[in-house]
Amino acid sequence: MNYIKVTFRIANAEEYTADLLASFLGEIGFESFEETTQGIIGYCPESLFDAAQIQPVLDELPGEAQITYRTDLIEDQNWNQVWEDNYFEPIVVGGHCCIHSAQRLPDKKYKYDIIINPRQAFGTGSHETTRMIVSLLMDMSLHGKTVIDMGCGTGVLAIMASLCGAKELFAVDIDPWSQQNAIDNIAANNIHNIQVALGDANLLADKKCDLLMANINRNILIQDMDKYYNAIEAGGKLMMSGFYSEDLPLIKAKAISLGMEQKEVMTNNDWVAVCYKKL
Repeated sequence: MNYIKVTFRIANAEEYTADLLASFLGEIGFESFEETTQGIIGYCPESLFDAAQIQPVLDELPGEAQITYRTDLIEDQNWNQVWEDNYFEPIVVGGHCCIHSAQRLPDKKYKYDIIINPRQAFGTGSHETTRMIVSLLMDMSLHGKTVIDMGCGTGVLAIMASLCGAKELFAVDIDPWSQQNAIDNIAANNIHNIQVALGDANLLADKKCDLLMANINRNILIQDMDKYYNAIEAGGKLMMSGFYSEDLPLIKAKAISLGMEQKEVMTNNDWVAVCYKKL
């Protein structure tokens, strides 16, 4: 399959602009992204690419960002092999969890061993937000608990929660491509208690859980936090990441207004992960 590579140069922008742009582009067919010093690069299957959809996405972004872009055709190649050969070394989190592909095995045994065969960079464990949530999960007692993973991506966090003892898991992503990748990775880890659904927070209307995880951008977290709250049992927890330190006051204010208490805060390279308890 041929891909269209779109290189976005972003100036005069908020720190969250690149993440929000990637989220919007994912809704129009873009499958993977990489960060650059001047913006992001997005990849979209040639069959799904519509140049006329780019400008409306840029117009939807808040703030005064100045964004220019160029497109290039990338000829068909084995994308999984390209990723394996160039990027995905085994990732160790907290000395107890190793996230690796089926081709690149760790050099020793770990308590939590997770196979991720990624079709995109985000969600392999290489990003600070993913590593922080994995760390928080290792410190939680999940035995017999029900867990929801919003924006599941590769499924790595849902898989980790299952390995930590969760009884039942419901994972959600808006991207059909990510949904299938999560299903494949769950199977690769021989896990059978995770359901992966295609959609957004509207799928939570009839759901209840003891823990809800959401590793998404700030705007979506604030927009959907009411629905997250309603899905969490009294005494349950909401774990969120995907935003910067400067965004924490907004996230905290929203959570407290809903009736939650802040329990944990972690930071890594200005990224933040938080955990709130529903009172």
